[in-house]
Amino acid sequence: MAFSSLAYPELDLAGVVGRVKSFGYDALELRVADDGKHIRPSYPLSINEAETLKSVRVADLAAYARFSSDQAQNDRAQRLVGTLSQIASDLGAKAVRVYVADVNEGAANALDASAKIADRYDVKIMVETHEPVLSMLHNLQAFLQKSQKAWVLYDPANMIYAGERHEKVFPFIRDRIAHVHLKDFVFSGEKRVFCRPGIGVVPIKDIVRDLKESGYKGALSVEWERLWNPEMEPADEVLPDYLKYLRSLLQEVR
Repeated sequence: MAFSSLAYPELDLAGVVGRVKSFGYDALELRVADDGKHIRPSYPLSINEAETLKSVRVADLAAYARFSSDQAQNDRAQRLVGTLSQIASDLGAKAVRVYVADVNEGAANALDASAKIADRYDVKIMVETHEPVLSMLHNLQAFLQKSQKAWVLYDPANMIYAGERHEKVFPFIRDRIAHVHLKDFVFSGEKRVFCRPGIGVVPIKDIVRDLKESGYKGALSVEWERLWNPEMEPADEVLPDYLKYLRSLLQEVR
């Protein structure tokens, strides 16, 4: 059980790490971005950052390398993946999240080349099922057929918002999932409003059951995106609720 540091744009790194411990989560999904919330993609980490993160398990790095049909962008992404892989290795994180902007051979080949770099550090490269491209199943299928090395960060809420259904998506990706984002939402017109677990349109119970039955051993990470949506409920009020709900589901679906 983990949560994303996206939940706490108002806290420094030590404050986020403290929440992992006080709530009883097992790990942290650590966002790594140039804005410095909560660490930048710079290697090595500062002494303070390294010391702070020693006290918590880091499940993965949520980073912003992007692969596309643009060779210059792919070159930058490959250099960034090298840096991120070193950071991940030092922290004991097993995966790095990246994005895909185009479903073509150029993007797939560039990602696979970067994944070979990550392999040296025993780190997986994951593509997130994120809008506007990989939240659609046909695009995700097309990309994974081209890429031999990409793992999947499965965000079912993103795919459901795009019109897909978990029961249709899951059989195709079940053997390539390395990390899972969980969050619930309701529709308000054409917009989505994130909510407490179990009251929205995301079939979290079915998702957890399918993951268990498939033998999935990775993290279930609550992605409460207050960095992008400051109107969302405070994470201090929501994250303990998600943890209690998900642990109850894990007991129920044994």
